[in-house]
Amino acid sequence: MMPAHGFTYLSKIAILMIVLWSSFLLSQDSQGSKFYDVQVSKDEIYEYANLSFRGDFTSFDSPKGFLALCKTEEGVTVVMMLGEGSVTFQAPEQVQDKFKEVLGAHPARTTFKTLFMRIHPKEYGETIGKLSLNKVSNEDAFASAKGLFEDSFMRIPYHAGAKAILPPYKTRVMEFVTPDHGKVWSEEGYWLVLRKYSPYGSVYPRDFVNPKQK
Repeated sequence: MMPAHGFTYLSKIAILMIVLWSSFLLSQDSQGSKFYDVQVSKDEIYEYANLSFRGDFTSFDSPKGFLALCKTEEGVTVVMMLGEGSVTFQAPEQVQDKFKEVLGAHPARTTFKTLFMRIHPKEYGETIGKLSLNKVSNEDAFASAKGLFEDSFMRIPYHAGAKAILPPYKTRVMEFVTPDHGKVWSEEGYWLVLRKYSPYGSVYPRDFVNPKQK
């Protein structure tokens, strides 16, 4: 049996750890450097034309539609595209056999109806943010964006509960709704993820390092 002073010592250590961790969380939240409040706003609905994005292995284009943006004080980190487009998925040579097993062919080209995207504000500014966007008041687009946010935000990485965490620069997570494969999740950063939900299939093994970002 542990002596009483042993329990007292462990209790003090546990209390100290709790206090330190709580102080860390509070300081991070108060500084706004880690956790951000994000929400869909009627004031952040835009029309776009001729939108293109080129990732490491996932690229998409859309001739027109609506964008709903969720901003932090650092900039835009959530992009919701409400407009039909085309997307091309590719993969490094060493996983192309698995890619074909999951998506049928390499490369895989299909259309999409919506896109939910997490992105670092700096990369947003270098890519989509360069587009000329026209702010609009559109209740249908707002309602669709709100539904897409509620469906996707908590499932996609880079959040702490209801608060957003910024992905690292050059890391982006994209969830497409496609007619051929259902929902397809592409994550590009230091690691690569590409999977579809129904029927479930995953192209990459766990912790597959992105050869374009080594």
